[in-house]
Amino acid sequence: MLDVLVVGAGPSGSRTAWNFSKEGYSVVLLDRAEVIGEPCQCAGLVTPRTFEYLGYERPILQEMDGARLWGPKDSFLDFQASETKALVIDRPDLDRSIAEKASDAGAELLHGHTYLGHEKIDGGIKASVKNKNKKFSIEAKLLVGADGPLSRVAKNAGISGKREILTAFGADVKGYKGRDTHVDLFVGSELAPRFFGWGIPTGPDEGRIGIATTLPHKPRHFFRDYFLKGAPSKLLGGAKIINLISGLIPFGTANPSYTDNVILTGDAAGMAKPTSGGGIYSGLISADAAFEVASKALDSNNLSATNLSEYQSLISTRIGGELTKGSYLRKAFLSLNDDQLAEIISILGEPKVKETIERTGDLDYASLAAFSVLKTQPKLIKFAPHLLKPFI
Repeated sequence: MLDVLVVGAGPSGSRTAWNFSKEGYSVVLLDRAEVIGEPCQCAGLVTPRTFEYLGYERPILQEMDGARLWGPKDSFLDFQASETKALVIDRPDLDRSIAEKASDAGAELLHGHTYLGHEKIDGGIKASVKNKNKKFSIEAKLLVGADGPLSRVAKNAGISGKREILTAFGADVKGYKGRDTHVDLFVGSELAPRFFGWGIPTGPDEGRIGIATTLPHKPRHFFRDYFLKGAPSKLLGGAKIINLISGLIPFGTANPSYTDNVILTGDAAGMAKPTSGGGIYSGLISADAAFEVASKALDSNNLSATNLSEYQSLISTRIGGELTKGSYLRKAFLSLNDDQLAEIISILGEPKVKETIERTGDLDYASLAAFSVLKTQPKLIKFAPHLLKPFI
């Protein structure tokens, strides 16, 4: 019987497999994709902190030190920070690099393999797996579900809960007329209802465009309009699509994120940030927390839910507080109409407020900037009084 079976070779799954493998545990890491990281389902924007946490770097396509915010009623704001705030990366390359770290450390990597379900057996679980040639079983003491927003592991383990899931649609394009080192963000009911759209320069004359929203809205419809009208069309006139990108973004931490012999990480555990939709950094944090707790459980030969319960408190302490604050910020955002969004963008352009955002803005910890902005301009609280709840 294996020590650990990890389902999903995204950043959190591969990081978990890497952690266990380099400490001598027997590990199988499987992913349904024939090529790890493909197809890409991410905008590929991370903070420098992500590489610091990961422990090594990968090629960087662009460094971002600013943002342009396009809103309703022709509202517009241009931010310019004094330091790099985000990095544009090749996301499939990142996924493959972490999976290779796990493989080099001793994990068996099974790509092109689909997890079908599992059953509880004496001392662990028995998972049913298939590839294009056959169906077979894998027995393991611990099953790690790192299989994304619609986690089949979570569902089969009985720990999948109801949460908000956004659909995202975008593309890499040639002919993007963005501003180097600046991310373009689009908000408002006509551009990106209930979330936002983005434009990210990835190289000379190239960019990554996308939008995420919730049902019944369809992101593909708004994405198509980006080429035809409104602020996005100013940046996309004559642009050609190179390849399409789509994916799901889950909001809401799974609680519990564990049960007997099973633990969830990454998007399966709800690690995406409600403010940006990004989940790589927080997913890595969950992977390390899972290893810390589950390795002790393996060593004690006790993988009961009770013995894995420390995992929930670890992710709550290390990143859960920020995710909770982010959920309040999202609730506040959802309460706004287009007129209010336009007014807020105008207020954010006041010199002291703008300087605060440029100084404190942080993709991983958006609540820090939000709190600083509220202190700088308290009248913003009128738009969403419950915003104060996470900061009191």
